[in-house]
Parts: sequence; C-alpha cells; structure tokens
Amino acid sequence: MKVYISNYLSKSISILSYPKFEVEKEIYLEEDIYPHHICVDEEKNLMYIPSSSNGILYILDLISNEIVESISIGGNLSQISLCNGELFISNEDSNSIYILDQKTLNPVGIIGVDEMPHGFDFNNIENKLYVPCVNSIICIDTLSKCIDRKKEIGFKAWHIKIDCKKSEIYTSTLDGKIVILDESKMKIIKVLEGFLLPVQVCFSYKDNKVYVADLGYKNISILDYDTGELLGCINIDGNPQGLEITKDEKLLIVSDTQKNAIKIYDTSNDELVKEIKVGKEPTTILCV
Repeated sequence: MKVYISNYLSKSISILSYPKFEVEKEIYLEEDIYPHHICVDEEKNLMYIPSSSNGILYILDLISNEIVESISIGGNLSQISLCNGELFISNEDSNSIYILDQKTLNPVGIIGVDEMPHGFDFNNIENKLYVPCVNSIICIDTLSKCIDRKKEIGFKAWHIKIDCKKSEIYTSTLDGKIVILDESKMKIIKVLEGFLLPVQVCFSYKDNKVYVADLGYKNISILDYDTGELLGCINIDGNPQGLEITKDEKLLIVSDTQKNAIKIYDTSNDELVKEIKVGKEPTTILCV
C-alpha cells in the first residue's frame, strides 16, 4: 500500500511508504497546477489531478513523474474518482458532474446537479454516486448516467461518506452539522450537532467509532458508531482537513494544513504515533 498526499500550495504530490510512513517521493508539478483532490490508477501508474485554478485535468505518470496528458474542462474543478473505467469530476462553477472515458479522455456525459457540488462518494456495489450540494443530496446512477433520486436536506452539504455497513450516508455541512441519511430511502435519520466546520468523515468498524475532522475547532471528533454520541476529541494543534483510515483500520491519517504535516494516530487509543512533514497545505489523503 502507498499513501498519496496532494499539497495544494507547494503544487506537489507526496508519496509515503506503508507501514513505515516515510516520504518515498516528492513530485513537484507545473506552475499552474494546484492539486486539491486526486485519484490514482495503480495498475497504470497514473494519477489524475483536477486543477481548480484553470479548469484543466492533468494526468501524471507516477514512474516518470511527468505530466503526460491534459484536457481542458473549465470551471472550478473539485473532486475526482475512477469508476468502471470512467472519470467522474465535480465542477462547482457549472454545477455539474463531468464524465470522461479513462482510456480516451473523451467526454461521456455531463450531469447537471444542484448548487456547488464539492465532493462525492460512490457505492460501487449499487452503481450509485452521491453528490452533496447546497441544500440537497443527489443520487446518480453511474450506469445510466441519470439522476436516480434527490433529497433536499435544508443544510449546506459539503463532503459526504457512505457507511457501507449500515447503508447510511454521512454528510458534513457548512452549517456545522453532520446529516445522516438512509441510503435506500434518502430519508434523514439523524442530525448531529456540536461541530463548527466539519470536513471529512471516516469509520473504524473495528473500534466502533466514527471520526470527523473539524476544521473550525481544529480537532477530530470521535463519535460512538451506534449512538452518534461524542466520545472525545483529538486535539490536532493545527488545521485538520484530509482524513483517511488504513484498510486494517488500525491507523487514522490526518492532513494538517497549518503545520504542513501528516499525522498518524492509533485507532485503539487515539494517540499520536508519528508526524511527517510534507508539502505546503496538504489536503487529500489516498491509501491505495
């Protein structure tokens, strides 16, 4: 497994080894490439980087460390993911999801959604893509490329994470709340409060915990998986933004945009294991 980090302000990609979490490689990108979100195809050794500054999608060869191709999409590009040989990219300016064929980079389709689709998450088993927008969550069928259903939630949805175990959707909002929906019915189950600016969410099923990165309070909230009650907080002493958990669920990885570091925590006791300096303003974390 490798850990990939996008460093927004230093315009670079850090690649960390696992399980030692040492910096194996630092790839510096071209002047106009500001990497916020990324996705990786390990088989092809390619990384896909949408640049929000100029609306261009860049393809980085992870062997040569060179940009091998680029395509102009336009607008404020945000999140990107691979699904069934297609690239899905959210565009906040045009309020849409762009779909490209991975091999040819030809357009497959454009799906109009509601205002400001920043992030999204896939249910690959059901072939569904869930997109948080201002005031709504939209479910897209990735096979038909059509909107399957939509739920207005009354909050400014921002980031989203699917809980595959319970078939629930956790949505962080700019209103300082986490909205939990039933995935099949798109019905609000619970609204969790007490946050200031929640960003990413991840689950430790092994330890029965939910982690929420709160950029406003500069900590990681630890919630009981069954009840949603607050169990405690991890004080980051910085600005937590990216959040990821290793596949064995033993380690929590946090990007600190203030200290320009990646911080590793043991999920059994939530104590700091290691801190690694990377580029400026690390945002997205990928464990592949």
